[in-house]
Parts: sequence; C-alpha cells; structure tokens
Amino acid sequence: MNSFQGKFAISTIGVLILMIIFFTKSILAASTPTLVLINNSSTINISVTGADQNAVVMFNYPNASINNSTNQSYTSIDLGQTDSSGSFSVSVAPNSYGLSGGMSVYVSVDGVNSLQMTWPISMNTLSQSGTLSLSQQNIALVVGQSSVVFPVNTQNNLSVQNNSNQSVASVYFQSSNNSVLITALSAGSSTVTLCAGTVGCSSVSISVQTPTQSITFSQSQAYVIAGQPTQTVSIYGGGSGYTLTNSNQNIVSAKLDGNNLTLQSLSLGQAVITVCAPGMLCGSLTVNSVSSGTAVPNQISIPQSASSDFTKPPQLTSVSMSSNNVLGLFFGVDSIININFGVNQTITNVQVKIAGQQSSVNQGTNGSYYTSYKITGNEILPLPVIISYTNPSGLIGQNYFWIGNSATLPTNHSTAISSTTTSARGMINSLTFTQLLSVGSTGSEVKALQQQLKTDGLYAGPITGTYGALTQAAVKKFQTKHGLSQLGIVGPGTRSLLNKGL
Repeated sequence: MNSFQGKFAISTIGVLILMIIFFTKSILAASTPTLVLINNSSTINISVTGADQNAVVMFNYPNASINNSTNQSYTSIDLGQTDSSGSFSVSVAPNSYGLSGGMSVYVSVDGVNSLQMTWPISMNTLSQSGTLSLSQQNIALVVGQSSVVFPVNTQNNLSVQNNSNQSVASVYFQSSNNSVLITALSAGSSTVTLCAGTVGCSSVSISVQTPTQSITFSQSQAYVIAGQPTQTVSIYGGGSGYTLTNSNQNIVSAKLDGNNLTLQSLSLGQAVITVCAPGMLCGSLTVNSVSSGTAVPNQISIPQSASSDFTKPPQLTSVSMSSNNVLGLFFGVDSIININFGVNQTITNVQVKIAGQQSSVNQGTNGSYYTSYKITGNEILPLPVIISYTNPSGLIGQNYFWIGNSATLPTNHSTAISSTTTSARGMINSLTFTQLLSVGSTGSEVKALQQQLKTDGLYAGPITGTYGALTQAAVKKFQTKHGLSQLGIVGPGTRSLLNKGL
C-alpha cells in the first residue's frame, strides 16, 4: 500500500468514526423538558418533567438591562439536577433574579430547551389585572366532573396565579393546548386567578355541588346460584368511567363489562357490590349466593326506560312482586304471589300467564297493572310468567321471565308435590328435568331431552343420551322459539318450559 492509499484509508476510517458518533448522538438525543410555573402566593414553584435523568437544569431568564424584544439576551443559572425519573422541582421568591410578572423564561436540560413560559405576576399586583378574556368565568360542577378554560383574546400561555381553595378543585395547566383543566374534588367554592403574559389576569369562580343522581341497577337485589353460569345486571347512570368495590370477593365474583355487571357464585353467602361513576352518587347492589334448590323470590331484569313512540312495540318499565309468605315461605303452599308492572305506552288487551294459568289483571289508580297467583304446591320452580299487551297502533309487546330457580317447592303437611308434569299437548312426561344440562352431559335426562326436542321437530339426531353439538343446536332453537337467551344449555328457564311440555 503506497502513502496515498494509506492516508486515504485513515481518512475514510476517520469519517466513518465521525458518522458513527453523529448518528449515536442522534439516537441518544436528550428528551424535551416541560416547564410549569405555579404561583403559591409567597413563592413561585418551578417544576420540570420529562427531561433526561440525573441531568443539570439550567434556568434561563431575560437580562434586566435589556427590554424584552427579538434581540433579548438571557442569563442562565444552575438550579439543580433532575431525579431518576427526569423530574425536578424548586420554590423561589417571586422577585428572584430580578424577575417581574410577564417575562418569558425557559429551562434547558442537556442542551434541550423547554417551551417559554410567562413568569407569574406578583400576588400584590393582581388587582392591576388587564384585559384577559377567558372561555368561562363561572363554572358549576358536580364532584368528580372536570371543565377546561382557555384564553380567547391572546396566544400567550396561561399561568395559574392562585387557587383560593385547593380542596374544592384542582387546577392544572395543559401546555399541549394552552388551557387549564379544573377538576371538582369536594363540595364548596373556589376562585382561580389565571394570567397570560402582559395581557393581564382574570378570575374564574368555581362552584362544586355534591351529586344528587345515583347509580341504579336493573334489579333491586340479585341472586346467583352455585354451579350456575354468570348472571348479568344492567347499570344505569354515569355512562362510563365506572369503578367497582366488592365487600366479599370470596363469595361473589363481580366484573364490569361496559354498562353491565357480571356476577358469579364462588361460595355461599352475601356480598355488597358498589359501583361509582364521576359526578354521580355511588349505587350498591346486594348479591345473595345460594345453593341449587334454594327458593329465590325475584330475579327479573327490567329496562330503566323505554320509548313511548306508538310506532314501536310497548315495553315494561317496572316490575315488582311480593308474597303473603304463608308459613314464612315466599313459595309456601297457599302463598299468594302479587305482581305489579308498568308499561311505557297506553295499552289494551293486557294478559298475564303465571305457571301456565291465565291470571286476572287490574289497573291501579297510578296507571300500573297488578295481578296475583296462588301457590298450589304442584308447581315446579321457576314459575314462568308471560305478560302481553297491545298499543294503539296494534303492535304487541311481550315479556317472559321467571320467579325463583329450580328448587322443589316447599309444602305443608297436607299437600304433596306431583312428580309428573302435564304438557300443553295433553301428554304426561314420565321424567321431570332437574339437572343443568350442557355439552358433555350424559344420562336419562339428556335422552328425554333429545326425545322431546325430536317430537317438537327441533332435533334430527339420534337418541343417544349424550349432549353433543346437535343437541346444543336444538336447545338454542327451542330457546329462540320461546323467547329465551340462546345459551345452548338447559338452565332453570329452559327446564321449566320443558317440564311443562312447551
């Protein structure tokens, strides 16, 4: 290699090293710091976030001898060092470094500058406010709600000068859009003073009220049965941002799913589920976890509201029920079950069937309807209830629900329960369905299920006594036919209709 080639090679290597250093520095470029200035009356808090870790913070402010202009020169001083998260905070006197309100300052960390911020005006000069206009100057909030305030007559950055009651509302400057986020913390009032450079200052009056609306549920209380699938309860109010607390997580599993609460039994007992949302009073739901065979008084899901448009089918808006509790049992023989319900439209031809029997329906003075049913001791729980009605446009509304679960009805000493069920087709089934049946189940009840579904024209497979995909599909068809959810399992509701031969 001649001398020229050697020098060229060394030169090339040098260039490559410089390029590597350049690109390495580019990759390891310092983070851009964010500067926030808060006026705490007697001190100014200088806060830096998002900067490099363990790096020196240089504070830059205008030279007092030169007017603020395009040729303004700045003095830099060392304030301290960021921590391991890239944050730094220090409080100084308002007149530190000869500064006065309205001057633009910034910080530098590892050679990277923050956006310029306006040094707060001294609290002693706030009475000399200028002509700053704000998007809002009177704000009424409910605890948990937030509101945004922004300047309307200047591009200068806002700064928070004072918050008279920090326990009532928090105030946070958002540098991304030059606005202030105000969040209600507790009932009361506060006055927040905002400034924008030399434009001046303006005040925002904040009034915070305790919420009056509360979270409600589609059921007044809920029952979950050990070994049964999850139950869903609807949540009303709040819209979003729900939080949940469970008084006894070993008894009931509770999860939020949008506007629904999903519940499942873990062991026997009771739990209180509390749901909260911003700006709302929290709502609580008592959940009873009981064993299979326990008589449950009420498990109904009711929509909170429905349309009164006669071009749409009428809907239930409320349902309640009670029992005269003969012998202390909700379903005791001779107990009378009373059902009251409301509908969202004017209706006619109101009919109610309970346990397959047509019940007399009356209308109360408040517009709601009521009916009753006397327990004979021959029923099989849950008791099926069908309510139907017609609106002025001729549209029919129907609701199906059940009272209780698949328990054997309690009886007194003189009444026995029939072990057979009379079907709607006038036939007697030799077997009463008592088990939860699903894919994988086997036995005589599965065989009887297949036979009954085959008779109904819903099942075309062989009678094997094994619950497979064909049986599951037939069960879904049966559930669709009778207005049930297509779960594909034989639970309390499906079992009740099968036992009635429907």
